[in-house]
Amino acid sequence: MDYLNRNRSNKIATPSPKLRQREKGVEMLELAVVMPVLLIMLVGVLYFGRAWETKDVTDGAARDAARVAVYSFNDTTNPQCAGTPCSVQAAASAAVQSLTNASVDPCALTPSTTAPAVTGTFAWTYTSGACASSGLTYTLEVERAVLQTINGVDVISTRVTIIYPYAWNFVSVNPFGSKLTLTSQAIMANMN
Repeated sequence: MDYLNRNRSNKIATPSPKLRQREKGVEMLELAVVMPVLLIMLVGVLYFGRAWETKDVTDGAARDAARVAVYSFNDTTNPQCAGTPCSVQAAASAAVQSLTNASVDPCALTPSTTAPAVTGTFAWTYTSGACASSGLTYTLEVERAVLQTINGVDVISTRVTIIYPYAWNFVSVNPFGSKLTLTSQAIMANMN
C-alpha cells in the first residue's frame, strides 16, 4: 500500500487567474444565450395558462347559461321580452354574468338591451360589440329545441355555444397567430 501513496502528490491544483477570467467570460456568454430563451418560454407558459383559464371560464359560462335555460319556462313560441323568449334572454344574461364574475371581458354584451339574431327555428345568436382588449367580437348562441338521445330516448334539450376569440399579446413567437378561437358548448335536457 505504501507504494501507492508515494506516487501521489499532496498538492491540490488551483487554476491560474487567467483561466478563471476565461471561465467567467464563458459563463456570461452562456447566460446571454440561454436567458432570452428561458424568458420566452416563461412568457409562453403564462399566456398559455391564461388561454386555458379563459377556456375553462367560457365552459363554465356555457354550462351556467344552459342550466338557467333548462329550468326556465319554455316560452319559445310566445316571446315576451322585447321579441326574444325570456328564457333565452335569461340564459344569455347568465353567461355574460359568469364571464364578468371571472374577469373575462364580455365585450359590452347586454342581452336585456341587445336583440339576438334568429338563426333557426328555436335558435338565437347574440353577437358582442368589439372587445376593448382585442377589438374582436364573440358570439353566444342559445338553441332551445335540440334533440338529444339519452338511454335510447329522444329528449328535447337546450344547447348553449360560446365562441370567444382569445387574443395573444405575445404575437412575435406565437405559433397560433394573433388570435385563438375558443369554443365552449353545453347541452342539457329541458326540465319543462
